[in-house]
Amino acid sequence: MKKFFKWTAIILVGFIGLFVLAGLALHPVGMKKLSQTYSNIPVETITIPNDADAIAHGSHVAVIWGCTKCHGADLSGTLTGNDPSGGSIPTFATIPAANLTSGKGGIGQSYSDTDWIRAIRHGVKPDGRGILFMYTSKMSDQELGDLVAFLKQAPRVDKEYPAIRYGPIIPILPAIGIFTPEAASIDHHALHTVRPAQGATVQYGKYLSATCNGCHGNTIDNAFNKWNKEDFVRAFKTGELPDGKNFGPTMSSQTFRDLNDTELDALWLYFTSGKS
Repeated sequence: MKKFFKWTAIILVGFIGLFVLAGLALHPVGMKKLSQTYSNIPVETITIPNDADAIAHGSHVAVIWGCTKCHGADLSGTLTGNDPSGGSIPTFATIPAANLTSGKGGIGQSYSDTDWIRAIRHGVKPDGRGILFMYTSKMSDQELGDLVAFLKQAPRVDKEYPAIRYGPIIPILPAIGIFTPEAASIDHHALHTVRPAQGATVQYGKYLSATCNGCHGNTIDNAFNKWNKEDFVRAFKTGELPDGKNFGPTMSSQTFRDLNDTELDALWLYFTSGKS
């Protein structure tokens, strides 16, 4: 028995040693990817409206496309510590989602229209660094313009955050091909998405599905194989799944509860159409 425990301990120590060595080797590779800059990004010119209807729609866009989910309901930012995924895996990182307002510590006081467009569509900061989380590259010009119009007039909030700290684990992930800045995978020269007419159609649902695909990829429709429409609507409105359980922390936000009936109808039609 003693020999068994001895060899078990040796094997465990060996695995831990290999893990540490692999981490030491992969960490600088991942940090290089995380700190990569993206120069000469072609930033397009988009009309930024200033009328009340556009700003109101921009407010809705900020919710359903996940801006307020990361940056807070008042856009003053949030600070994610230990686990950027919102789950229960400790990564010992500190990753701030920026204060988007023009208050103290906010980027809104210095961002030009070009800076907003580059950040939202291309996932790149004015200094060329990539933004870690940004899933709005497929937003149409019209909605991007409305969103920027809303962001530019957001009430000032004074809130400052410490510099980003990736910790020992996060950099290992991009080194093995996951968790890379969105700018690394965006086709910065692609034709811009055109938003279909708003309505309960498969086409409009496909456009809206980009708000889901950032996390779930292109196979999310498989999750609804055993659902009916009532299940689908109730889950998005209340956060309750058909089996009585609740969505996890990444889905239990106001983001999806703010989808209106037309948007939910369109998403349901698309996800059940077999075209996703």
